[in-house]
Amino acid sequence: MTPREFKDRQDEELVRQQELASDWHHPLSKDQTSLYRVLDSMQEFKLKQEDVPLVVKLTENPDYVTSKIFTGAVDLFTHDCVHALLGRGLLVKDEAFVIGYTMGSGKKMKRWRRNLFLWVTKYLYPDGYKFTEEERYIFYSGVMAGSQCSTDLSKVDFNEVLDYKVQAVREKLGIDKDLLKCYYCTEKKLFKDKESQRL
Repeated sequence: MTPREFKDRQDEELVRQQELASDWHHPLSKDQTSLYRVLDSMQEFKLKQEDVPLVVKLTENPDYVTSKIFTGAVDLFTHDCVHALLGRGLLVKDEAFVIGYTMGSGKKMKRWRRNLFLWVTKYLYPDGYKFTEEERYIFYSGVMAGSQCSTDLSKVDFNEVLDYKVQAVREKLGIDKDLLKCYYCTEKKLFKDKESQRL
């Protein structure tokens, strides 16, 4: 295999993984699958820590002291678990809701923190991670919904509940499925993007 053929094959694989990630979605209605099996369905294309841009790590990864400015910073494993529990895929609007919900569940998301985080996502995040006005709205919705959750999701050790069914984990953590449906119904009416329409 020539270097050019190797590079072409790598590019093709990257596109294939991006398509798989774009299509991945575990809806709220599939709540009798174990959390482990949902996470396992992401293995082929899930992000690795080294793939995450530095500015995203600085705001969302608990290993970086700068993330302490915000609330709800979590590692990738926890973040993937929250995606599964909230029934969200992996596209930008999905990310906005999941991040907002996680931050909101900490009950410390003051207005200045929200505004600073959204400024960073608008001006400093790279393409593919940036939040437009639509994502800002969805992020706020996530914060509001997350503030109703009885558990700070950034403090949960999800390794302890991997064998539980998704709905059982939601109930254990106080994630209200009916409330999520209300938010998702509104989002579906407002936005025509793939991630909003498949909710």
